[in-house]
Amino acid sequence: MASIAQQLFFRRKPAEDERLLQLFWNRAELKREFARLQRDRDGLSDQLRQQEGATLRWQQRLEQLEGLLADPERAANAAVFFQLRGVWQYCRRRLARLARELATRQQEAELRRETARFEEHRKIALASIEQRLAPLIERRVSIEAELHDVRLQQAKYTRFWQFLARRRYGHAQAVLDAALAGVQSQIERYEKARHEKLRESVTPASEIDTGSKRLVNLSVIALAQELVVQLETHHVAQMARDASLRQVNDLRYGDLQACHQTGQQVARILRQLDELDDLPVLVRSRAEYLRRQVEYLRDADTVPIAASCADIPLLLTAGDNPVPANDRRLPVNVLGEEYWEIYSVLLN
Repeated sequence: MASIAQQLFFRRKPAEDERLLQLFWNRAELKREFARLQRDRDGLSDQLRQQEGATLRWQQRLEQLEGLLADPERAANAAVFFQLRGVWQYCRRRLARLARELATRQQEAELRRETARFEEHRKIALASIEQRLAPLIERRVSIEAELHDVRLQQAKYTRFWQFLARRRYGHAQAVLDAALAGVQSQIERYEKARHEKLRESVTPASEIDTGSKRLVNLSVIALAQELVVQLETHHVAQMARDASLRQVNDLRYGDLQACHQTGQQVARILRQLDELDDLPVLVRSRAEYLRRQVEYLRDADTVPIAASCADIPLLLTAGDNPVPANDRRLPVNVLGEEYWEIYSVLLN
C-alpha cells in the first residue's frame, strides 16, 4: 500500500508544480499591475494638486478683479491695463504672422532654386548617359547586321561535305552572339540608369538655411522697431511693455478722466497703425539698414548680437541703401528688452 501511495504521489507532483508555477506567475503579474496602478494614481494625484493650485490662483485673480471693478477709478485703471496688454499681444501677433509668411516665402524660393539646380544636374547626367548609350546602340545595330549576314551564309552550306564551312560560320555566329549579349547588357544598364534618373525628384529641405533665417529675423526685428516708433506717441510702447511685465494692481494711470483719455489715445494710435499703408515699405527699409549694421557672434547664428541694434533711428532715407535721415533715435533695444516677446518668434 505504501508503494502504491508513493507512486500516486509522484504521479500528482508535476501537476501540482505546474499549478504552483502558474500561481507564482499570476502573483508576479498582479504585483506589476498593482505597481503600475500606483504610479498612475500618484501621477493623477500630482496633476490634481497642480490643477487645484492653478484653480486657486485664478480664483484669487478673479476675486482681485472683482474688487477692482467695484471701484470705478480702479476699474478704469484696470481697463487701460488690459487694453495695453492687448496692444502687446497685437504686436506679438504681427511679428509672428510676418515670420510665418517670410519663412514660407523663403522656403518656396529655396525649393525653386534647388529644383533649378536639380534639373540642371539631371540634364547633364542624362546627356552623359545618352552620350554613352548612342554608340552602344549603333554597335548593336552593326552586330545584328553582321549576325544576319552570317546566318544567311551559314544557311547556304547544307551539304555534308560543307561541314567545315558550317562550323566556321557557327563559330562566327557564337562570337557575334556573345558580343551582342555584352552590348545589350551595357545598353540595359544605361537605360536603367536613365529611367532611375528620370524618376528622381527634389526632396524639400526640412528647414530653411541660415542665410534665409537671418533675412526673416532681420525683417521681424525691423517690424518690432517700427512698431515701437509708431507706438512711441504718448509712450504707448513703453506702457504696453510695463503692462506685460507687471500685474494689474501694480500700475495706475490716473483718475477716471485720465484713464478715459489714455484709452482713447491708445485706440486712436492702433487705428492709425492699422491704416498705415506704408508699413511694409518702412519695414523693408529698416531690414536693409539692419542688414548692414548688425553683427553675429558666430557664423551659424541666426539672431544678431543685441548690442548691434541698441537704438532705433526714427526716420530712414528712401532708396536701396537707407541711412538715418537725422540724429533722432529712440534708446530702445527690442532684442535686449525683448519687446513684443520677440525671441518667441525669431528663427533659430
